[in-house]
Order: sequence, then structure tokens, then C-alpha cells
Amino acid sequence: MGLCAMGGVQAATLTCGTPLRVSTASAADWTTDGKYVSDPMGPVATVRDDFLWYGYFDPAGVTHGTGTGSLEGTPVEGKWLGFGQENMQAGSTGNPPYPAVTVAGVVANGAWTAGRVTFIRDEVITVAPNVDLSTIRIVGTGGGDNNARFVVKPATLPGGVANTTWFKETNMLGGSWGSPANIDLSGGLGFYYGDNTIGFSTSSESTTAVLPTGVVADMEITADCLTEPAAQPTAALICPAGTPAGETVRIGPFTTNARDWKWTWRNNAGTLENVEQPLFDDYRYRSYFDPAGLPAGSETTARWISPGTTDPAGADIPGVPYPAATGQAKAGYHAAVFQMNQPITVGNNVYLDSIKLDGRFGFDDYGNTVFVQPTGEAPVFDNSGLYLPNGFGAFATATTPAIPGFARGQNTIGLMLDGGQNTNDCGGGTCALAAIADFYVTATCTGADPTPPVQPSNAKPVPALDTAGIGLLGLLSAGLGALALRRRNRAAR
Repeated sequence: MGLCAMGGVQAATLTCGTPLRVSTASAADWTTDGKYVSDPMGPVATVRDDFLWYGYFDPAGVTHGTGTGSLEGTPVEGKWLGFGQENMQAGSTGNPPYPAVTVAGVVANGAWTAGRVTFIRDEVITVAPNVDLSTIRIVGTGGGDNNARFVVKPATLPGGVANTTWFKETNMLGGSWGSPANIDLSGGLGFYYGDNTIGFSTSSESTTAVLPTGVVADMEITADCLTEPAAQPTAALICPAGTPAGETVRIGPFTTNARDWKWTWRNNAGTLENVEQPLFDDYRYRSYFDPAGLPAGSETTARWISPGTTDPAGADIPGVPYPAATGQAKAGYHAAVFQMNQPITVGNNVYLDSIKLDGRFGFDDYGNTVFVQPTGEAPVFDNSGLYLPNGFGAFATATTPAIPGFARGQNTIGLMLDGGQNTNDCGGGTCALAAIADFYVTATCTGADPTPPVQPSNAKPVPALDTAGIGLLGLLSAGLGALALRRRNRAAR
């Protein structure tokens, strides 16, 4: 566990491949939103760990069972966090007095969740940027009185949005106070990059005057590393010397990720407008296929790229709200354009009317066509037919028809898609817009020899030469020309 000081607050860093242990071993590490019954608008109550109700199992001597990761077989390091019981019952142990605390929290009085009380960890968890959010998992042992939930409140939401109010609760332990139970949580738990406050919430009787509430837990948080995608290929779409007419050349593979792609065009009142909106590659709707879960031989480094949703469902990854987006639904065949930053450079010896995309694709909801914009020219929104595959449950193989609009030199390309709904704010994340692709760009060769495509020059002016210098340059040029001729003759054999 990595620890660092953050403005006076300790932070534990969750890095990929290293388990991070969290426990209720000491009440000194926890606070609460619970208030004393005697002062409902006053300061929060003090969390106690010196009370054991007669019906609670005693964590002392309990060991972690199977399915608890690296903790398996080791002693549970945890005590019951709670507020005690104002009217202690026979068989319970503790150090009274235990003033009554309101458990059925009131949001207006500072409770995080209405009808519940939350135990909040003082030490925040910092999720490192190399963590794959979809792989975060929590395993361990604990008990709850009653219906304990795991709570996460990230300090920063996607798009760099500062967060003080949003949090995610996930069911963790039911009425498990009589015997220890396994903790096993994964999926969209609500963690995001940067600092995250965590806690446990419980529900019980309205106050602790008659019966207590509490939670005990000892668990580890793990995550896999996020693989950095390779740079997009920069080779030109050009046929090598000696390639017969009619043969196919290809470049790639090109893959989707938020670093190399952007959302550049959106639908507005039936037409496309060039307004860029945020695009992320850490969001995955619950029904999208998982690119990391493809079988051997069909792996990909492509990621789902999407604006996400403002209202994720419980099983969506990573379970946090994304910024509002609009213009996702189509007008005609046009809806949105996800554009690749790396241009496609087309050489002199391929047929322009033969250029295609060949690969695997997925879209939420519909794939439309391919966008093309040669450098310095108007964009071409291909409206010749809906040829990109639809759907997000599988990585569909497809070869497009010839794509109009390419010119020799550099061309920007993009995927045109339709989200089905115009905005991303439907309940339960059902209005997301997304694409994933792993493809090659192909073309048919003309049979002509290649001429290097024109590229921007970084050359600097050459100083003027005197008579001797010009003579020396002539001799060097003759030698280099002869060398080039020998190499070309060898290549033609």
C-alpha cells in the first residue's frame, strides 16, 4: 500500500498489480454522517469500536476463507464499527455510555443517504492513472448490521469535473452479523482516477437507543494494469515498386482510443455541425462486449470510445456520471463523426475509387458510413448506404464498399454512427453513443512505380557553395546515383 500526504490528509494509492488493504481495525480511522439524537443539527457522532453486541460474531480469531485473495488463511483485522447501544443488553460488552445516534439519516441534517448512516474512511484512495477501472475488485471478510453497502465518492468525475455530492452505493453484506461472510465486489463501483473517499452505509432501527448498528470488514482492493495503446500507423497507402496492377495493398491496423480519436461533428436540427465534444475510452455500457475478454487469436488493443452517460446503471463501467452530450441521433444517415487524429496518406499508384476499410467494428447503436476529408478540401459525408455494422454485443467483421472522397496526399477519416437517442442523459445509461474498431485501410494497385507522397518539409536553406564546393557536390551526386541504381536493379531480380 502506497501512502502519501495530500494537504494534511493521508492517501492510499491503488496501483495495478498491488493489493490495497482496507479494514475496520480502528475507529480512529473512520468518521460518520450520523448525528446524536439529542443534537440532530449538531456535530457528527463519534465512531466507536469498543462495543460488541451479544448477537454479533467476534472478529477475534476469525480467519479469511477461500475466495479472499492474498488474505486467505490470515487473521481478520477488523472490529465492529458503530455507536454502541444506549440501553445495553445482557451479554453485550463495551464501555458505556453510548449516547443514542440517529441511524435513519436525514439528508437535510447532513446524511449521505436518507434512512441510512454512513461510516466514512478518513484516508482517501488515490486511483493511479495506469489502473484499468473495469478490473477493480474487492474481496475479504466482514459482517453488517444491517444491509451494509460499499460507498465510493470520487473527488473528480470524467472531464475534470470537481465532485462534492455524487457517490455510488453497492450492496455488500446483508444481515450478516451472526457469522462472518465473504465480501466480493466488482464492476461499476464508482471509483475514478484521482482521490476517492470510501465508506460503508447501514440501515437499522431509527436510532441506537434500543438496538445497535455496525459493520466490520477486512478486505483488499486490486486492479489490473491498463495497457497503453500503440501509436497509430503512419505508413502511406502506396504500392511497392514492381507490384502488378490489380493487387491489394493495406496499412494498419488502426484502433480506437480516446487519445487518438475525437468527436468532431454532431447532429443539430437535422444537419451536421463541426462542434467537438468530449470523448472517453474508460466507459463501457453493461451490454457492450469486453474487448479484453476476446478469445485467444482475436485479441485487440482497441477500446470503446464514447461520451459516456450522465446516469449510469449499477453494472456500467466504471459506474460514474459523464458530462452531458447532445447531437447523437442521426439526420438522414448523419449523426456523429468520431474522427481519427492520424491522417491516411494516399500514394500515387493506388486507385482512389478502390479504397476500403477492412476489419472489426462495434457501434452503439448503429454504424453508418465513413467520413473523409482531404487536406485543404471540403469533407465528404458518405451517404451512399449504411454499410458499417450495427450493435455492441460482438466485434463484427466487415469490409466496406469503396469509400468516396479520398484524394492523393493526406486524408482525415472518421466513423459515422448513430446513437439512437439525441442526448446521453436517459435513465440507466440507455442513451450512450459509442464505437470500437480495429481495421486496415486497403486499396488496389495501378501497377505504376511509387512516387513518394508529398509531406510537409522541415528542411532548412542550404548555404551557397563556391566553385570548388559545386564540383565536389557533383562528384558526390554521381556516386550516390550509381549506388541507387545498383540497389534498384537488385530489388528487381
